[in-house]
Formats: sequence, structure tokens, C-alpha cells
Amino acid sequence: MTFLDRIAAYFGYTRAVPAPLPRVNNGTDAIARGQRWQAFAEEEGGLYDMFARLKTDYFLKVGHLSPSDRDKLLALGMAHKIAGEIEGQVRQVIETGKIAANNRDHVARVASVGRHSR
Repeated sequence: MTFLDRIAAYFGYTRAVPAPLPRVNNGTDAIARGQRWQAFAEEEGGLYDMFARLKTDYFLKVGHLSPSDRDKLLALGMAHKIAGEIEGQVRQVIETGKIAANNRDHVARVASVGRHSR
């Protein structure tokens, strides 16, 4: 409780705490999460198309600015960079799922070799 909350409580007021946003809990399975993100990213008009469009639009807007518009140039350059970083995060989630699937398959193969060698 902050100082302002204590003062407000003294006068009979309380701060309304926003309700937490509902979240869809699809589990923490990296394989399933990677497959969901991959399906959404690779579909027509999906995330990869959106990122490509955003980065192209930012790049084209830079072409219409004069060199003296430094603030706008910096803002568009930063926006282009952020779009690329978010795309990288999406790719990382997908790759993590692929690595987890490969690890699961490898463990299954090793276990089956161990059973056959006895």
C-alpha cells in the first residue's frame, strides 16, 4: 500500500484494481507453441507477410524524407529495427519448438536402441 493509498483509505476511498486479463493457457509445451506460431506466421497474410510489409513501408517512407528530417529518419529507422526484432522473436519461438521436437525424437530413438541391444 502506497502513501497515497493510505491517505485515500483514511477518507474512505480505495483504488480500483483492474481485473487481470484472461489468458488462453495452451500449456508450456514448446513443440505445440512453436507449431501454433509457425502456422500463424507462415499462412498467407500471416506474421511474416505483415513484418515484410511493415519493414518495406518504413523503408519507402524514408525515401520521401529529406536528409534534414533527422528525427523522422531516426524514428522510421527505429521502427524498422523493432519490426525486425519482433520477427526474430517469432522465429526464435518456432525454432525452439523445432529443437524440442528434435530432442524428443532423439531421446525416443536412443531409448529404442537401448531396448533392442539387450
